[in-house]
Amino acid sequence: MALLASSVLPSALNIKVKRFEHEPSSQLHGFLLQLNCHRRVSPKCGMKITTARFQFGEPNKIKEQLNFIKERLWEKTPDAVKDFPWKKAENLLLQRLLFVGKKALKLSVVTFFVLSCLSDFIYSISRNQELIIPFGLIVGCLMTDFLKETSQEAFRSFEGKGLKMKWLLMAMGGFFAVVKFVSTYFAMRTRVFLLHVANGGLMQVLWLWRSLLEENGGRDGGNLFSMQD
Repeated sequence: MALLASSVLPSALNIKVKRFEHEPSSQLHGFLLQLNCHRRVSPKCGMKITTARFQFGEPNKIKEQLNFIKERLWEKTPDAVKDFPWKKAENLLLQRLLFVGKKALKLSVVTFFVLSCLSDFIYSISRNQELIIPFGLIVGCLMTDFLKETSQEAFRSFEGKGLKMKWLLMAMGGFFAVVKFVSTYFAMRTRVFLLHVANGGLMQVLWLWRSLLEENGGRDGGNLFSMQD
């Protein structure tokens, strides 16, 4: 029986091979393409089904669970926490942070100005130009007063307006900072003179700023602490 089966199987295989050999190659190629398409499409379909199931099924459950947890936590929260004025506390915290930020900015600007003046003094003395220091400082202070008076005459709305006066002083400070930066492109004597003109102008601007704050009576700080009442 084994010999009979072995003799029959090769003949059947040969018949199938010959059958495929006589078939056109286009049909065989089409069959292979269909097989490949079937193999490629089916995983994609499975992925789409899984993705759609994840998008439409599980997120809704997660949202429901989160809302349930949120409601339960709110129910368990004490009444003192619920009645606490969180919005007012947030506004007060922001005001405090702005106040501290302004103080830190002013302190950093003054520190930078003092260090810059000291470096300019040392530079002038090392170049034997120390006689120009007082002359440049006086010219800078006089120039600041002249710019202030001219601006007040040109724009009379600045009088009695603390906020607009602050912007004017900031503009003058920016002008003297530009003068100090541009002075590096000039010769030695002119550079030293412009450096100290800028230092004198900035010194006078800071003095006017301090006087303006004293005239206002620390209105910003008073408004901040009055919010606590």
